[in-house]
Amino acid sequence: MSGNQQIVSAAAWSIGAGLLGRALGLVSTLVVARYLSPEIVGEVAVATIIVLTASWISAWGCGQYVIVHGGQGRAAIFAASLVYLVFGVLALAVVWMATPVISQWLAAPRLSEYLPGAVLGMAIRRLGAIPDKLLARELRFKRIAIATGMGDIAYAVVAIVLVGTTALGGQSMILAFIAQACVITAILIAGTGLRSWLSPVPVTLQRLGHIFRFGAPVTAEITLSEGARYWDKPLMLRVLGAEAAGTYNLAFSLAHLPALFVGGHVGNVLLPAIVRAQPAQRAPMIVRALALTAVVLCPMAFGLAVCAQTLVAALLPPAWVQVAPLLSVMAVTSVLGAGSFMLASFMAALGQNFTLVRIEAVSIAVLIAALVFLSRWGVVVASFSVGVALIVQFVLSASACRRHGLSLNTLGAPLFRVLAACLVMVAGVLLLRWRLGPSLHEMKIILLTCEIAVGALLYAVCLRLFGRGLLQDVFRLLSASGKAELQQVSTAFQSAKASHD
Repeated sequence: MSGNQQIVSAAAWSIGAGLLGRALGLVSTLVVARYLSPEIVGEVAVATIIVLTASWISAWGCGQYVIVHGGQGRAAIFAASLVYLVFGVLALAVVWMATPVISQWLAAPRLSEYLPGAVLGMAIRRLGAIPDKLLARELRFKRIAIATGMGDIAYAVVAIVLVGTTALGGQSMILAFIAQACVITAILIAGTGLRSWLSPVPVTLQRLGHIFRFGAPVTAEITLSEGARYWDKPLMLRVLGAEAAGTYNLAFSLAHLPALFVGGHVGNVLLPAIVRAQPAQRAPMIVRALALTAVVLCPMAFGLAVCAQTLVAALLPPAWVQVAPLLSVMAVTSVLGAGSFMLASFMAALGQNFTLVRIEAVSIAVLIAALVFLSRWGVVVASFSVGVALIVQFVLSASACRRHGLSLNTLGAPLFRVLAACLVMVAGVLLLRWRLGPSLHEMKIILLTCEIAVGALLYAVCLRLFGRGLLQDVFRLLSASGKAELQQVSTAFQSAKASHD
């Protein structure tokens, strides 16, 4: 296969695997929710988050070190692998031994049933982490995509089969997590073997010091960034109980799907584009990308919020009815998360990593404080804490970007037009539900389909009237995004080839 063909193939497999993973994750989550109570799902989710946190803290940037410094030979790769495995064993051992304490502190006795299996799954998954980075360094993205996709399939199949045919309950999800880890790790290790990263070579103190210095800021940034997305769930379990944690977790996952898909996609493309652009062009690029992303993301978020009641009634059993108001609250606020992600791309392109870490730390502190304070009025009011934290994160990010020449003043006009179209869409859907709801009370799927169709039509018509030119710009952005992704992989391929030569 030629270089260009390898680039196109890598990009296609990577994008396809991402879409497959999101689709399967959504399907398996909804199916599992039909069989398990919110209490069980909440405790399993928290058990997984605890072991993920231990893994983030103990990673110490070793995977990134392999990508950046793996060209220094087996000494660098083996040293990073050794640090990663040893720290991982220690961190997961601490979680294992502290399981009774963690369960007692979170007031969730059944958590002790799930944590050992979650620890095992994470231990297996860590065995494939270094091979994953070695494959990425060699631009073998196809195998990584296959491993991820097959792992997602394994999780969905095992979870759905076990939860539907056995009485394992929450352990079905834990076993699915272990199966996913086994499949991904097996495929990754088969692609690199063991000798390429575990064959022993002498490890010097100088090398270890280099790894620790390199990994400290990387670990801090990753831990805080991921923690901002996940740590509110264990806290919700602590302050409001397992049922609230389960409904909150499911609503959060559904609410942030549009932001992760749209904002994450554009942000990942935006970073290399900003790096390549002239300094004077970077700020206008961000403002334009924010405006065009709002055109796509706002109707998805507002549409999800207004359709939440019908969506939950159509797809989930009555035990999950609390998801609807939570989904409405968090879907709207998720738009700010995507905006902050793109502003972070601008800061990262300028090398302002410590600024990003400080913003993440403040956002987490605000989230925790707001959740604890608002939880006295119940889970729905407590869910506003996510919005409060996202507002603080966006304001801090915008303020930091302004110091580097990025002004969002010109964003007001296009954003106003988008929001006006969204409000008309919301009003139309509510009117439709008021008129058709009584007659379609027993046919929620049909009502949901009608709401989505009417909402999409109203938004498109309004945007055509209020925001001429914005739709055309969106199509241009999507086209440019695809070209930029291919260019990003092409640049990495050519750099790796030159290094190899």
